[in-house]
Amino acid sequence: MSTSLPPIAETISQGGRAGSVETSEEGFNLHFKAPSEKNPQGLTPEHLFGAAWAACFNGAVKYIAKESGHADEGITVTARVQLHPNGPQPFSVELLVSIPDLDEHKAQHVVNKAHAMCAYSKATKGNVSVKITLD
Repeated sequence: MSTSLPPIAETISQGGRAGSVETSEEGFNLHFKAPSEKNPQGLTPEHLFGAAWAACFNGAVKYIAKESGHADEGITVTARVQLHPNGPQPFSVELLVSIPDLDEHKAQHVVNKAHAMCAYSKATKGNVSVKITLD
């Protein structure tokens, strides 16, 4: 009996935080930008970390919502990531979750189960300050 593993995701970085990242196949090519007066957030690796976690968490929320008999359409997850280079935890992350047409108690149950199953939540457990807010 053989099990099929998911494909390996390959991303190439050049130039570090001031450079670019791209996928080896079709996908994206992203150039980082330092924060400026015109763009105070800039475009940083933290955006990619947040994007990946938000996508993973959204998938987990959709799965749990559907498994629980609730509609899984219109669910959004916004990740707010802040780098703390000198702190005991390298990042703080707030995940803002919107689950339309679901009361707060049921939504909280869905979010708690999703947090327990999301690969990024598991990978960062104890290493990242996480706050999950129902929006």
